[in-house]
Amino acid sequence: MCGRFCLYSSTDTLTEEIGIPIAEDLKPSHNIAPGDSILTVHLEGNVRKRSIARSHWGLKTPQNFHINSRIETVDTAPRFREAWETSRALIPANGFYEWYQDGLFKQPYYIFPTDYKPLYFGALHYSISEEESNVVLITTSANAIIQPIHKRMPLLIPREKHALWLSGELSKTDAIQSSEQIALAAHTVSSRVNKLIHNDPSLIEKKDPIKDDQLRLF
Repeated sequence: MCGRFCLYSSTDTLTEEIGIPIAEDLKPSHNIAPGDSILTVHLEGNVRKRSIARSHWGLKTPQNFHINSRIETVDTAPRFREAWETSRALIPANGFYEWYQDGLFKQPYYIFPTDYKPLYFGALHYSISEEESNVVLITTSANAIIQPIHKRMPLLIPREKHALWLSGELSKTDAIQSSEQIALAAHTVSSRVNKLIHNDPSLIEKKDPIKDDQLRLF
């Protein structure tokens, strides 16, 4: 799954990457969580013009609050299949967190691209009104780097596939294969990231678990 990520690239960097102006001065965030208002790229209106705005991360249904959808079933699950066909989105990020669990302790890891350029998560966009929308992030099987940490990871869409992804022309198979081509690295970080009150650049710094001050409190 994907439950936390960070975005600290500048407005200018993302404007150049995405290809459209961003109408706000972005503030770095190193602990973005479900329920937050997150930057979202999608196609808008009948002309299907590329647009960027903020959407709430998560979709509430009578049965659940969905933050993720599995790529394996996204095109068949009733709550996701229409958005898969007509309302795909991209979520920019610089990296994300996953937790390794051995039954006794959960160790957070920060996962990031080896070229340090922004990542783009594949997502589904749900328009509620002209001012309000929600997004659900799509997950896939973990690659070789992530597998020892967690079985799932966000579906990553490379920049050259953005147009095909947003238009709905990129197939599931091609999306999975494209995601697997993005080189990632991972390292342990402080368990401070577990609490949303913490949101600063030190969260993504490499931290030896033995030297983690937060662990020594228990």
